[in-house]
Amino acid sequence: QVQRVMPNDSFYFSIVRDPGTLGESAFSYFRAAAPAFRRSPSLSAFLASPSRFFRPGIRGNHYARNLQWFDFGLPEPVEPQKIPKILEDLERIFPLVLLAERFDESLVLLRHRLCWPSHAVDLFPHNSRGDKPPNADPEQRRRLRVWNSLDWALYSHFNRSFWRHAREFGMERLGKEVEELRE
Repeated sequence: QVQRVMPNDSFYFSIVRDPGTLGESAFSYFRAAAPAFRRSPSLSAFLASPSRFFRPGIRGNHYARNLQWFDFGLPEPVEPQKIPKILEDLERIFPLVLLAERFDESLVLLRHRLCWPSHAVDLFPHNSRGDKPPNADPEQRRRLRVWNSLDWALYSHFNRSFWRHAREFGMERLGKEVEELRE
């Protein structure tokens, strides 16, 4: 829908987050909106048996599974063999997808793609954990990735494309510009 009203040469970008940490945040943030989360006494209980709490098609439950896939407007359910093509097509629309976990590096790459001068971008943490580790343990993060398998495929694809862009830009140059941005 956006493409219908934007000029043909518009540059689209977005950001993705590892579903192993996004799922934990979504459980907390969307608890009141997602019946699947509301019905569960805890994230651990939800992850022990998500299908016990989740019913597809119920209003608000899109927050409880593959939220990023939904936000990109991608089809669900989807046959697994079609996922790579869907992601390739999406990358043609979004030639740069930032990584939440590498936000500083993402801003540097975005600034260059938009041909902005260095003073056009600033950075300050807001609404983030900072250096605090996630509350979810490694097994919960693994389960969140499995439960949100479409988001994991999306994230994995754009994680690879992000680092391809970073290598093309130059890792040393990227590191230097990230340091300057942080200053």
